[in-house]
Amino acid sequence: MQTCAVLVNYKNAALTVRCLHALAQGTVKPDLIYVIDNATCEESQKVFQSEDFSIPVKFIWNKHNVGFAAANNQGVRAAHAEGFEGFVWLINNDTEPKGTALEMLLQKANESGAGITGSLIVDEKGNYIGGAGTVHAKFASVGRPQAPQGSNVPHFDYIEGASFLISPECIKTVGLLSEEFFLYFEESDYCYRAKKAGFTLAWATESIVKHRIGSSTGSENAKGCVPFFIDCLMIRNRIHFAKRNGFPAIGIWAGFLISLAIRLKRRQLNRVLKIIEITLSTKRLKKFIENNGGYYEIHE
Repeated sequence: MQTCAVLVNYKNAALTVRCLHALAQGTVKPDLIYVIDNATCEESQKVFQSEDFSIPVKFIWNKHNVGFAAANNQGVRAAHAEGFEGFVWLINNDTEPKGTALEMLLQKANESGAGITGSLIVDEKGNYIGGAGTVHAKFASVGRPQAPQGSNVPHFDYIEGASFLISPECIKTVGLLSEEFFLYFEESDYCYRAKKAGFTLAWATESIVKHRIGSSTGSENAKGCVPFFIDCLMIRNRIHFAKRNGFPAIGIWAGFLISLAIRLKRRQLNRVLKIIEITLSTKRLKKFIENNGGYYEIHE
């Protein structure tokens, strides 16, 4: 039941430090932790190197922001290069796992035999905000199920990436996250790939993780107020996810048109044009990401 935790930091060293200290206080602690610092700078390195985490933490310093999927994959590859063969826990850097979070995750994973297991995500006041998600069977639009009530866990289709425990068998069979997404929908895609490979998903609702959701990106802002880059990327990636995973074409494009119509109604013509551009052209997507401070490799 060895576990390697992987965290991706992007200009949020203070929150990452808080998460690492929370991991160090757990009833079960990760055996190994990798922090991947995207677009690293001297300031963030000083913050990390001045801390005593009392648990083994290793750092990978990325000159560029390579995105969430690619950075997580770096951590997993590094762990495997050391001979690690246990569970991999992808956990957002802006979270604060409760003391028993990892213990309950591992317990659920072993009881269920699931390939991927998630936690119950709450806000800083303890209010339920997620942990698993639903996907519309035709339009591929996503949502969150109602809060679990006791042992009654509602239907869900994927585990959210804020706390994402992958079994050794699942990683060996399914591989790593798809780096085609850069940011958003990579965890949904991974869950669908895992299910196609015969693995199940589990939701450890007694594994509690506090999350300052959208702290780095503003993705949870009110409708119409999501930052331009994030909004465009999320719509593009939803379409890409749906096409990769065999959703009906008529539903994919109907949902796409609805998304564009909503933004036209908000008088966000520039977003509409950009979403169309990056959805239809991978080269334009690459340029869009790089113009916004990221680094993206084109995947054929």
